Amino acid sequence: MSPERRRVLVAVGVGVAATVVVVVLIGQAAHYADVLTRLRAAQPGWLVLCAAGEVVAYAGFVASYQAMAELDGGPRLPYLTVVRVVGLSFGAFSVATAIGGLSVDFWALREAGEPPNMASARVIALETMRWALLSLATCAAAIVVLLGAGGGQVPWEVPVAWLVITPACFAGGLWISGARRQARFTRSTGSRVLGALGVAVRALVLVRKLVHAPMRLAVRACGGAALFWSGELLCAWAALRAFGVTVAVAPLVLGYTTGYVSMGLPLPAGGSGSVDAAMTAGFVLAGAPLSGALLGAIAFRLFSFWLPAVGALLSLATLRGLRARLRAVAERRSEPPMALG
Repeated sequence: MSPERRRVLVAVGVGVAATVVVVVLIGQAAHYADVLTRLRAAQPGWLVLCAAGEVVAYAGFVASYQAMAELDGGPRLPYLTVVRVVGLSFGAFSVATAIGGLSVDFWALREAGEPPNMASARVIALETMRWALLSLATCAAAIVVLLGAGGGQVPWEVPVAWLVITPACFAGGLWISGARRQARFTRSTGSRVLGALGVAVRALVLVRKLVHAPMRLAVRACGGAALFWSGELLCAWAALRAFGVTVAVAPLVLGYTTGYVSMGLPLPAGGSGSVDAAMTAGFVLAGAPLSGALLGAIAFRLFSFWLPAVGALLSLATLRGLRARLRAVAERRSEPPMALG
């Protein structure tokens, strides 16, 4: 067995163990009798909708990644190549960390001929744009909940926090990436801290350029990101419905986003255990009873986390062919343009 495959198997094993520990602890708090009652009354048909939601999310991520890679003179990656890159990225996130997934995205852009700083900036820009859209949706849900129109019993501190933090983040991003400050923050420097800040500012500049980008790129980038979150939320909603739990859309968006924040942390083994607990808490926040929230979180993570982990094991064998396709893109970019007769 190759060292890479052995590392993947160890990571998956650690993730399974961590998840089992969290499930046992939360199950004890939720009372095993309640958990077993919901499990016996489960409606597995809803899990088909979970799978459909993740397929939608995957397709949306592919479209968004492809558009952000091409934005502002970047590499034009073939659709099927991006499908393979995203599959490998999702797998790396599942068996490693969020940073693992981002490193695959960076590697693919570098192989396609992007300079290191721009490859990093594009990866960060993609994540920034995706989270910006989710944050706006969460703020809309927060307003609905505060107006009492969304149902559920979400504590008022949660929607207020999103309504305060999100505009502050947007204002800070717009300020630091403004035309007067771009050159100051993005110029080359020997400092690692300032260099990292420069890459982050380049990423924000790329996001701002979506406003003036060709319509086809802007629609694919933003529409793909919206499709990703819609698929994820559909999977989460269906996972709860499978165990007899129904929550309104606005509280679900708030609970899902609050729990999902933990997935962005560089936790080992893809955050197994800790993220499961965070998603359970997020579903409870949305109004689900603890037993239903726990089972819903397990089902959600099965489709959004564990199945990509299996895909990661299978995708390792195709890595050489993917590298060849990406390098072919880099070679085409380096060719001088043909002179017009």
